[in-house]
Amino acid sequence: MKRTMKRFLAGLILLSVVTASSTQASWLSDGKYAAEFLSIGVDARAQGMGGAYAALSDGASSLYWNPAGLAHLNSHHLTLMHAEQFEGIVGYDYLGYGRPGKDQSGWGFGLIRLGVDNIPVTALEDPSQPLGADNRVIVDYMTTDTEMALLAGYGRQYSSKFAYGASVKVIGKWVADNSAYGLGFDLGVKYKPWKHFAFGAVLQDVTTTALIWDTGHKEAIAPTFKLGSAYQVDIPSLIARLTLAADVDFRFTDRGEADQFQFGAITADTHVGLEYLIDISGTKLALRGGSEPSREQQEHGFFGNYTFGAGILFSALQIDYAFLAHPELGDTHRVSLNLLWGKRSKKNG
Repeated sequence: MKRTMKRFLAGLILLSVVTASSTQASWLSDGKYAAEFLSIGVDARAQGMGGAYAALSDGASSLYWNPAGLAHLNSHHLTLMHAEQFEGIVGYDYLGYGRPGKDQSGWGFGLIRLGVDNIPVTALEDPSQPLGADNRVIVDYMTTDTEMALLAGYGRQYSSKFAYGASVKVIGKWVADNSAYGLGFDLGVKYKPWKHFAFGAVLQDVTTTALIWDTGHKEAIAPTFKLGSAYQVDIPSLIARLTLAADVDFRFTDRGEADQFQFGAITADTHVGLEYLIDISGTKLALRGGSEPSREQQEHGFFGNYTFGAGILFSALQIDYAFLAHPELGDTHRVSLNLLWGKRSKKNG
């Protein structure tokens, strides 16, 4: 088992390097931010923990964070999330569904949508004449920016310690009168060598996801390799559980100062988070905190975007809230609702 797992992880890392190096010349200069909306994240619990979730994902949001988490589904799981990004300028939504399959497996579908409404498109009063005092710029019409991703994934438990999964995503972008479409693939693994420790690895856009516009222009989403770890410890005296998590995202494209670290043509970001969960007569209450990378490190510090969250968990219902502070673009509020029903039968489990 250990040899198989090491080969799988080694192959995953090797594939990410080979894919990135083989696509860099023809694609990467075009699309460093081709689908930036896919880097925002889903699920208020994960966002309250700063997006450090590669090793923790186990529900319908696993389609986004780590498809290997689908293997841990023990019931039908529906996730609904709505976010008002940057003081309501951007609307961001997620709908995900997952269910257990046979032989310690699970599968699911998800939909991500980002929308910006009422974008003004300007023009000259008389386009045939130059700009001047008698020919000013006016708002010609209002348009929208809509970006969506449809996801489908499958995860399987290989052993009590190791799970793997894969997902496919269809991406669509509609800006004014133009549109673009793309198809991408993600691979993920989860490994829990000890009771309180878990590790996760995800290779997103493994083959480089091409976005093709109706104008003929082509952009690419370069591969991202996510490494995550999590530590959970029970505190019996307080009827509580403490979770600490950390992720590192390696992007195989040169984003310069947009990311925290730069290693030649590769850049990296870090995410850290914690959760304190207490059980009160069967009802669980959670407090969360974390930090996302700062894009303005010199002015706002290495970790400039702090996150906070809270949640209440019943047996079949979970409600979570996350607050993301951004020093430049304003604050973001997210609310997610998780519904669980129909436990996995022993026959299928």
